[in-house]
Amino acid sequence: MKKVLIVVDMINDFVTGKFGSERARNIVPNVCALVTKARKHGVPVIFLCDAHNATDRELGIWGEHAMKGSKGSEIIPELKPEKNDIVIEKQWYSAFVDTQLPEILTQMNVDTLIFTGVSTDICVQNNVASAYFSGYNTIVPRDCTASIDEESYEYSLKYMKNIFGTEISSSDRVF
Repeated sequence: MKKVLIVVDMINDFVTGKFGSERARNIVPNVCALVTKARKHGVPVIFLCDAHNATDRELGIWGEHAMKGSKGSEIIPELKPEKNDIVIEKQWYSAFVDTQLPEILTQMNVDTLIFTGVSTDICVQNNVASAYFSGYNTIVPRDCTASIDEESYEYSLKYMKNIFGTEISSSDRVF
């Protein structure tokens, strides 16, 4: 099994800014520890970051957030990417749409994607769905994901497990 760690939307607007929450802030130490562990084990780390233009459809639903080039679209300081990490800006919930992510994953010849970050019930779940439809195995460590509300979070984890066969795990069991 060849894995890659994907960190979804751990950006200022979703952790401490417009859509930030205590739940998102609480997973920061766990995500940091998992990223460090991945690097130590030679597992590639990919950061997916909302970075919107004024014409993006999502803004009609959520209002202005994570605008391309803004502080809100930057990765939180605690997770500063390193030289070998990959950072991909996305305009949709899923980075499998209109980004280079599918090609990068193909070049890496990986078969399993570990998803961390926020929001579990929106961007994490949509990336997991795209990964499933692209033939990848998926793992979601509970202690490295968060949603704004608990009910949506639990439903999303159950949905990913039951519909996409996602392994719901903990960060100490993914490597």
